[in-house]
Amino acid sequence: MGKEHEVEVDEMSTGANGSELVVEAPPADADEQAQVIAEHWRSAWSDLSRTNTIVAQGPSFVLWRFESNGFKTPGIFLPAEAIDRTIPHAGMREALRDCLAETDHEGNLVVVIVLKGGVGAAMSVIPKTAVCKEQAWFEMTKIRKSSVSDKVWIPLRADHMMASEGDYGYEGHLEEYFGVGSVMFDLQHRDEISKLGWGDIGGNTFAGGEETHRTWPKEDGHDTSQCSSPNLTESGKSVASFRVPFTDLNVSLNTRPAKPAVSTQPAAAAEPIYVKTYYWAGDWASHHSDAVGTGLVIEQNFDGAAPNEWHLHQDFVISLGLQREGDVWLRPVEGFLEVVRLTRDEQGKPVRLEARTEHLRDYLKARGMYLLLSSYRNRTQTVSDASHIDWASGHLQEEKDGKEWEGINSEIHEGGGPYGSSTGVFHVSHTGVDADDDVPKLGFPDDDSVVSKSWSIQHEGRKLHALSGSLWVTEVVEPGRVSERVMGEAPLTKVDFAINASGERVSGDELASTGGWLWFRPTVTTMLGSYRGSCLRWYTRDTGAIGISSGDSVHFGLNSLGLINVYAKDIGRLPAWQQRVWAGANVVPEGGVSEELLASQAKASPADTKAPEARLRSAYDELNATFEKVSGKPLFSPHHATDDIFKRVHRFRALEKTGVLELAKDLARLTVESLDGAALTAMGAQPGKTKSGSVKHVEAGLITRQATLEEARALTKVLVGINQLRQADAHLPSSEFAEAFDLVGVDQQADSVVQGRQMLELLVDSLLGMTKVFSRPAVKGK
Repeated sequence: MGKEHEVEVDEMSTGANGSELVVEAPPADADEQAQVIAEHWRSAWSDLSRTNTIVAQGPSFVLWRFESNGFKTPGIFLPAEAIDRTIPHAGMREALRDCLAETDHEGNLVVVIVLKGGVGAAMSVIPKTAVCKEQAWFEMTKIRKSSVSDKVWIPLRADHMMASEGDYGYEGHLEEYFGVGSVMFDLQHRDEISKLGWGDIGGNTFAGGEETHRTWPKEDGHDTSQCSSPNLTESGKSVASFRVPFTDLNVSLNTRPAKPAVSTQPAAAAEPIYVKTYYWAGDWASHHSDAVGTGLVIEQNFDGAAPNEWHLHQDFVISLGLQREGDVWLRPVEGFLEVVRLTRDEQGKPVRLEARTEHLRDYLKARGMYLLLSSYRNRTQTVSDASHIDWASGHLQEEKDGKEWEGINSEIHEGGGPYGSSTGVFHVSHTGVDADDDVPKLGFPDDDSVVSKSWSIQHEGRKLHALSGSLWVTEVVEPGRVSERVMGEAPLTKVDFAINASGERVSGDELASTGGWLWFRPTVTTMLGSYRGSCLRWYTRDTGAIGISSGDSVHFGLNSLGLINVYAKDIGRLPAWQQRVWAGANVVPEGGVSEELLASQAKASPADTKAPEARLRSAYDELNATFEKVSGKPLFSPHHATDDIFKRVHRFRALEKTGVLELAKDLARLTVESLDGAALTAMGAQPGKTKSGSVKHVEAGLITRQATLEEARALTKVLVGINQLRQADAHLPSSEFAEAFDLVGVDQQADSVVQGRQMLELLVDSLLGMTKVFSRPAVKGK
């Protein structure tokens, strides 16, 4: 507890005889006595303050009494409400209330220490001890056992301060840093660059540019056999060179004399030639060999005028067909799957860029390369007590399987200096500059113009422990065995499908030569629809096109059992990854092939029917337009979500009973919940005792256009039933549940997908019927 935390409280902060405290060489001053007490109990008080009981009672303070507590018990925590009955001195009570109100109780304690006999007291705000990280946190055992090859996402670049708390050199300071560097090399260079690690590639920006190296000319009469440079020119002088991307080839421009020059100088007198090689952004030359690697993440620096930016190598982007949206790169042909993602910190600085493993290995296979990845992770914490760390020494090092770990437990002074150390200071000044000159000049220093002095500073402050664990890992990400995406190679594993009732199965690549149909559970529509860009179109009542994208959609039909049929050859033409999606819903044949699909694909005579999904929006818009002509406003008020709701209104929402209710809920939002009561009143329909904008109000509006009560109710009962089903899952008794289905006209015994189709068909018929009625002239007198 430092004195800067103390709060003086009247005369009570002075004096008791410190000699009676049970501590070694106790100070005489009461404040100093309190400081010794606080330091003794600070850890215990900190632990108690974090218990659920103390946290629940709100702002609290510690009351410690010399006679009753001593150094055997830490006193008690009391809520603010206990001040009046525990603190006898009025000035202390007021100061304590103010202190509790101003204190950050997350990181500090408020302590009242009453010394012997009550003749002296001190009140202090004491910083809590740090919540010590366990030894395992520094040792990173779990991380050391893991391998990059087991991860779904592989970091290509990282420069991430994952946690940072407190001030360096002071208790509670905590940091966790994670860094990654990576570079691709041709497979042939594996052995040559095996010694590369974090120090070589960790901070490389792969920004390209010029690099200068030395060469020596080789001329007649010169012996250059001892020259160590790997870039000797055979004759003449090398002027410049540049590296051809994705190769180990350097294109050089050399000058050569018209005829050989004979030199009379000894070989040792030959002067080196400095040659500049230009490297493209992404290139990186290893100092361990002639191998030139490629970085997939390129950092662009703007010299402080703007934040640095990270770019994903364009060849990686183009080869995999990625599209950037914000800080993610998506693959549209794979259902807009997220393949690469960039993470930024709170200031917007890029800190980590990761790629999906299967796509990265696909790319590496296509390029004939592997990825060398080196990472560094550091965890540090400053604590007052390091007894929970049982390392054999203050400095441990372990190396296993290419992973190097280092643990350090060092004693420091508060502030950061090594415990017991001092710092030497050497100061030098130049005295030869005359400030009175109009144009002062700083000449070269000599003994007469230089003054120096030196001294040392002894570090002070209480003893703390700086704990740290550091891990260096260098790993190789191998190329995939095949490149399905970039090279279009055949996958190693086959996807199979059931083709007959006996369960016989054939692989996806064999379907192209199969002349039959396949059967799928309708749940496949949910899986396909989960991909961004998915497609669902309707041709007839029971046929249409569906797929993860428009380009990969297939012609489907629904059979009598609600199963989906697709011509086998159409599935066989899909990419392997899409076949896997379909295979998850594949079943043995049952219920025959969809009649309407057979009519189209086998008989070349498509059914003359229409799907309600294809008719619903046009019927809805036609009713709105007709009603607007007679009232000045549409019957259904427009809403920002209307278009989105229409997109998800189809029979495949009703894959089970709860799905039927969800479909009814969306239909109710489009119709019953959007009715415009004011528009109905404006066209002459009076709500009477019913609610304005209710279905009864619509009935009244239909009657004003020459509809009978029976006709009006026949047209609106679908809306009534849909509105009841909207809340049936939680509130409607089973008897009323059946009544709601009857009102809509849905067969309760039918398959749920069929029920969804029936609900849509009946709603379309209702909307079209109301359009005809509202097209009639108004009843005379209305």
